[in-house]
Amino acid sequence: MKTIWKFFSSVYLTVALAALVCIDAAWGSMLAMKYPQFFRNLDQAILLPWLSSKGPGYLPLTLWIYVLVLLVALFAVNTAVCTADRIYAIIKAHRPWQSFFPHLVHIGFFIALLGHLAGSVGGFRSYGHMVFKGDSIPVPESNGLYLRLDGVKVKQTPEGEPEEIKTGVTLLKDGSEILSDTIEINGPLIYKGIAFYHLDQGSSPAGLVLGVDGEVIEAKFEEGFRTKDGTGFRFGPIYPDFAIEEGEPFSRSNELRNPYIEIRSGGERAFLDLNGSGARTRLGGKEIRLEDFVMTDYAVLAINKDPGIWLIIAGSSVLVIGMLLLLFFRGGRAELVRQKG
Repeated sequence: MKTIWKFFSSVYLTVALAALVCIDAAWGSMLAMKYPQFFRNLDQAILLPWLSSKGPGYLPLTLWIYVLVLLVALFAVNTAVCTADRIYAIIKAHRPWQSFFPHLVHIGFFIALLGHLAGSVGGFRSYGHMVFKGDSIPVPESNGLYLRLDGVKVKQTPEGEPEEIKTGVTLLKDGSEILSDTIEINGPLIYKGIAFYHLDQGSSPAGLVLGVDGEVIEAKFEEGFRTKDGTGFRFGPIYPDFAIEEGEPFSRSNELRNPYIEIRSGGERAFLDLNGSGARTRLGGKEIRLEDFVMTDYAVLAINKDPGIWLIIAGSSVLVIGMLLLLFFRGGRAELVRQKG
């Protein structure tokens, strides 16, 4: 047992493991550049379940990951044993409390590593969730939990580049608001281990501004509209590349070449050209004219659940505190601040 403890407490083992981790990571980075699509898919998966299910089938591409997991595990054991060894020696020798500062860094690293391990075992990663302003989307694997987009504020540089983006959202549980907050580019919203990240934003048509026999009506696609005399209209599908064959509409392609929208009323239907304002059609004895589009903001979010996120945050905080204490408050041995006299 003493031999094993001595082996894992060796500084030489630390140096050797650090060198091997660098070599293995360099090998992996070259594979990632050569096969970007493969590793892009891996980035959206939970590591250890993916390695156990799909990793063995792609060993030429994944072997370095198995090696890296093993090396990091050995590095964690090495760190834990070395830290325990040094702390015991400090206590036994009754050394000053400042002697504990370097080991706070090690403890912070170990806690953060446990957090990453928890995130590599469970949780989920889900990308590409588009939500329009005022609308709600369900949160994956969270029964009854929804996210509503309240708005997107973009601050631009004089050159027109986005400088700051704030995405206002509200979380709802069983229809009741439970949390309202802002998501920023490097500041996700975290709720019970679920992290909401901003990926993209923009504006998109959410409806039409129509002139119906001189009456101007704003109508959302999912709601339809009603004129003053009570005639109701509803929207049907949008055909990106509209054509009619044997009296039935269809789209010749998925490309937005000749978009039309179907409008229905009282069992009848008509098709309105969406290529630009001024297009007309007739339905129910009324002329319907396209005046403009109703635009609404949208955001694209990534929603991830990481069971170890709070361990990562706590470990990183301890590590930073340890570094600050080590650099500034270690008395005569401070790295950046020296005591005078």
